[in-house]
Amino acid sequence: MKTYLTTIIFSFLAVIAPIKPLILLAFSAIILDTYFGLWKTVRLKGWRSIQSRRLSDTITKSFLYVGGILLIYFAEMYILQDITSKYTSIDNFLTKAFTIFCLVVEGKSINESYYEVKGVDLWKSMILFVQRARETSTKITDGTKKH
Repeated sequence: MKTYLTTIIFSFLAVIAPIKPLILLAFSAIILDTYFGLWKTVRLKGWRSIQSRRLSDTITKSFLYVGGILLIYFAEMYILQDITSKYTSIDNFLTKAFTIFCLVVEGKSINESYYEVKGVDLWKSMILFVQRARETSTKITDGTKKH
């Protein structure tokens, strides 16, 4: 019985091996969001305001994200692969798109927590950083063309 169960577990892990990094990314984003949520709660309301109910939502969210990634992966792998391959050459496109959706949701939550504590919008700061980097890059390339 033990050998049979071990074989099933390792077979399942072999099947999901291509999406293991996507699952780890989503799970890492959930952990980071949990950290920022705890940080916000402690900074604004103190340690006594932390509730196990809110922390248990993290477990539920983890199961939903991982379950969603697995469901979309299996649907794409066994049903939708012929359809998606006509439109894109990216392997597991729908699974990756769903993972990006999960990361954006978690990123938005992290941004909200950070904004409530520090008053700084991380998305706007990142856009401003990219714009400044682009301007600096343009100035450097324009400066080298003149010489």
